[in-house]
Amino acid sequence: MKVAVIGGGIVGWTSARALRAAGHDVVLVDRAGAPAAGASGQNGAQLSYGFVAPLASAAIPAQIPKLLFSADSPFRMRPGLSLDTWRWCLQFLAACTHQQSERTTRALLALAHESHTHFTQWRNGLDAGVDIEHAQRGKLVLHRDQASLDAAGRQVALQAGVGPAQELVDAARCRALEPALTDGKPLVGGVWTPSEEVADCAKVCAALADELARDGRTEVRWSHQVAGWDTAGGQVRALLARHQGRLERIDADAFVIAAGAQTPTVTKGLGVHVPVQPLKGYSIDVPADAVRGMPQVSVTDTSVKTVFAPLGDGPARRLRVAGFAELVGNDLHIPPDRIARLLGTVEDVFGLRAQPKDVRPWAGLRPATPTGLPCIGRTRRHPNVYVNSGQGALGFTLAFGSAELLAAEVAGRPRALGREDGFRAGLAPLAGV
Repeated sequence: MKVAVIGGGIVGWTSARALRAAGHDVVLVDRAGAPAAGASGQNGAQLSYGFVAPLASAAIPAQIPKLLFSADSPFRMRPGLSLDTWRWCLQFLAACTHQQSERTTRALLALAHESHTHFTQWRNGLDAGVDIEHAQRGKLVLHRDQASLDAAGRQVALQAGVGPAQELVDAARCRALEPALTDGKPLVGGVWTPSEEVADCAKVCAALADELARDGRTEVRWSHQVAGWDTAGGQVRALLARHQGRLERIDADAFVIAAGAQTPTVTKGLGVHVPVQPLKGYSIDVPADAVRGMPQVSVTDTSVKTVFAPLGDGPARRLRVAGFAELVGNDLHIPPDRIARLLGTVEDVFGLRAQPKDVRPWAGLRPATPTGLPCIGRTRRHPNVYVNSGQGALGFTLAFGSAELLAAEVAGRPRALGREDGFRAGLAPLAGV
């Protein structure tokens, strides 16, 4: 069977790989001219298989005033957003319960485990000369107040025996694990997960693209913008894409939409609603030669909602710093104040001073669902159209497992996590269409 995959980010490339492994011919279509041009380009780089709790938690409603009105809030929301965005916000608030958060966490832990297994198998098969800057550095999540640490302890207890081994540690142990931490900010304790990993997501995408290019049965259509569909009797016969001013027809037996935050735009033309909104985040790469005393482990500071991932070795060594969550539509503008905030956080947490001219700034749009559960499965309106999207900030972590679920769905096989895994939510026809 020939399958068209729309999307050249990490979820698109892993989907293409899983479909090829199942024996299908694949054509991958992307509006950009190279892999990882969107949210996969310079994301947080942490492979967080043990930290999958959703944004929608029971603690969020009480934090809304501070999130909306505090000058140093990591969240920003633009007035005048669409009706779909406001509907998404209401669904997000409805998901902010202990019960839903626990259900989501358990489902995502299972998916993360599946993803880790397949990522490791793929990584172990890479040629020796392929460098994706992978390392098992462990992850230290910092908590600056007792209430935050207590909540983390409850989460560790919930995940015990299900996810990776985790340890609650005090402030002294945090500083022993990562000596680069400063003494300037109060620190109560943290959660240490020694098995967590880092890698450069863009380099993983490039390696997947090279691998599939060599197999002779994967075609790539770069710089192709989705323009429409040819449908008949509920089946989609072809994707219509605009390329260099011309409209091209791409025929296939099945279609997988893995277009990240643009997924709802692509599916709308098919009358299918996917509850995904673009959640904007920012990152910077701080080169090692711009600072002294780079951290050795992955760190997340919960007080500022920022992640720090050491990447590379030698002259290429750098610190990836990522954070923020903004509902601002598809705006990819990078305000200087956001980069200044990230640089300030690097100084506050590690005492490292870097100048804006030394770093590489970036912004990306994460495809977020209200519950935090991705949408993976067949659409009801068109039985030969599938969606693999909505992994949010966990796209890199969940990509390989999501691709396996997707491939099982296309093949009509029982899914590895069971058929009631919750990942099909939201693939409903648009009302009135």
